[in-house]
Amino acid sequence: MTISMKTILKTVFLRMAVGLLCVPWVAGQTYTLSNLGTLRPGSARIHDINSQGQVVGASGYPHGADTHGFFWSRTTGMRDLGFLPGGDYSVASGINDAGQVVGTSNTEAGMNAFLWSHQVGLASLPNLAGSNSGSAYAINRVGEIAGASGAHAVVWNKGTVKDLGTLNGSWSEAHAINDAGEVVGVADTQAGPHAFLWTDGVMQDLGVLPGDFSSRANRINDQKVVIGASEGRAGIRAFIWTGSAGMQALATLQGGNYSEAFGMNRSGAVVGISGSSLGTRAVIWTSSGAVTDLNELVPELPPGTILTGAFSINDGGQIVAFGAINPMLSIHRAANMDDHLHSGPTRVFLLTPKAK
Repeated sequence: MTISMKTILKTVFLRMAVGLLCVPWVAGQTYTLSNLGTLRPGSARIHDINSQGQVVGASGYPHGADTHGFFWSRTTGMRDLGFLPGGDYSVASGINDAGQVVGTSNTEAGMNAFLWSHQVGLASLPNLAGSNSGSAYAINRVGEIAGASGAHAVVWNKGTVKDLGTLNGSWSEAHAINDAGEVVGVADTQAGPHAFLWTDGVMQDLGVLPGDFSSRANRINDQKVVIGASEGRAGIRAFIWTGSAGMQALATLQGGNYSEAFGMNRSGAVVGISGSSLGTRAVIWTSSGAVTDLNELVPELPPGTILTGAFSINDGGQIVAFGAINPMLSIHRAANMDDHLHSGPTRVFLLTPKAK
């Protein structure tokens, strides 16, 4: 069969497009590391960072007890956000450039989504009719919030809640929203859970990587590029999706069979987690499609500190990551961590690009 020149050029263009959309890193870029601390019990996990370098996550005891959502900035340090009335647990999942924070807190009636601001504090978000539970995961610049209520993905906007529907399955969940109001997440299908993109009232199935049976989308930027993970018999693989090239696998560190992309900025910089022969590592994907261990890019990495995962990157290139501090650890020694919610104490860090 003869392949036309038009087809060849199209293939080359698509490959170049995927590469250009992953322009996360200038060759030789290194970072300084700041330990953000914890709330009193001494363990923390990280979820998001905005363009001002403000950070949100949760902190509590290593096994999850007494966990409270937090807001961190250089001027305030780590601030406890508390919880909704009747609750004793919260987690902060997303923050926008106005400093508005969204997350989830328990109450006497169950789990409920919240919006926090410096002016108002914690405020409960309404649930869909017939539901008494909700979770909020992301908020865009205009204050639209993505999450779930009951078994459906939803968007909250100015005090109202909108059902985004499903992919003809029983459930869905929204994980991220861009400034255009486009939403990504995961929804049940007849073939298993699939990543979705919701635009203008239509939920699009993004499919899976070849040979896989499930996928989930974790983030979308303003260029409508989507990242997440696809799972199959070969393991879990990070992906990047564009409307022109579809879903493409991202590389995994040598010796690993697990990777997941969690954070992306407007430039297409992608960060996440990759398994390796030394355990899980925080990573960044380069424009060539290669994956780089972030531990190797922090020249003054303190002894015993290992960055095991990265969750978010802002438009200035600052990255938030989690990891461990143990005198027995080093970047050349295996860190046998279960996952980003493992039962041992975790620490959270801010990586700031060094001026070149």
